Amino acid sequence: MKDFKNKNCFLTGAASGIGRSFALALAKEGMNLYISDINMERLANVKKEIEKIGAKVIAVKCDVSKYEDFQNAADDFHSKLGDMDLLINNAGIAIGGGIEELELEDWKEVLDVNLWSIIYSLKVFLPRMLEKKSGHVVNVASSAGLMGTSEPLPYVTSKFAVVGLSEALYGQLYNRGIRVSVVVPSYIKTNIFLDSKVKFSKKLLEDYSREKLEQIYSELVEEMTIKSKSPNRAVRKYIQMIKDENLYVFEAASAIAILASKTEPRKYEEFLVKFNKNFANTRKERFLKYGINLDDYS
Repeated sequence: MKDFKNKNCFLTGAASGIGRSFALALAKEGMNLYISDINMERLANVKKEIEKIGAKVIAVKCDVSKYEDFQNAADDFHSKLGDMDLLINNAGIAIGGGIEELELEDWKEVLDVNLWSIIYSLKVFLPRMLEKKSGHVVNVASSAGLMGTSEPLPYVTSKFAVVGLSEALYGQLYNRGIRVSVVVPSYIKTNIFLDSKVKFSKKLLEDYSREKLEQIYSELVEEMTIKSKSPNRAVRKYIQMIKDENLYVFEAASAIAILASKTEPRKYEEFLVKFNKNFANTRKERFLKYGINLDDYS
C-alpha cells in the first residue's frame, strides 16, 4: 500500500509517544484515523491536532487489555469507516524490577497490554481483512524484542513474543493478501519507561523511601535516553518502510546488527553477558551517587 490517502487506520496507544507521532504523520498522508487510548485527556489533544491538519478522526477510549473494548471498538470502526486498511497495534507499558521483586500480577499486567492486546486486535479485525484479501497489520515491538536486555523483564518477554507473532503472521498471511510489519524502535524519546512502575526489594524499601528510589530510577532512565531520537523523526522512517512492505521496520541500523549477531551464537552469548554487566554497573553508579550501595542488597 503505497498511498494512504482516504484509507482507514485503527491505532492504539495514540495519546503520546510513537502513537501520537503515527497519528499526526498519517493524518498528513490523508488517512482517516480511528485513534484510541485510555488517557482521554491526552487523546483529546491529539484529536485536536489532527483536526487542524484536516484529516477525519474518531477518538475513543479503549482499554487494550480487555477483549470487550476491542469488540466495541471494531463494531464502531466498521460502522463509521468501513473496511480496515491499516491496523497499528502500538499500545504498551513496562514494569521495572529484578526477577526477585516482580510479582505474578506484574507479569500479567504487562503481557495483557503488550501481547494479549494484539491477539484481541487480530481476533476482531483480521477476519474482515481476510475477506477483503487486503490490508496491513503493524505491531509495535522494540529492539528489546530482539535482544535479551536485563530489564524490564516482562517488557522484554512481551516484545519478543510480539516479534515472533509478527514473523509467523508475515509468512501465513502474505499469500492471502495481508501484509505484516513489526516495528522495533531503539531509543526513542517517549514516556513509556518514565511512566512505568518500578519494583524494589523489600530490604531497599525498608531503608529508603519509595519516592527516593523512584527518583533515582527516573534519573537513570533519563540518562540512558539522552541520545534518543524524537518519535516524529523515527515515525517518518517507519512509514516509508511500511509502504515498502518490510517485515522489520526500524529507525536504527542496530536492529539489523542485533539480528546478524545471532549467526555467531557464542559471540552473541558473550555480548549478552557484557551488555547486562554494563547495565548493572551503570545502575550501581547512579545509586552510589545517592549513597546507596546496591551490592549490599543483592
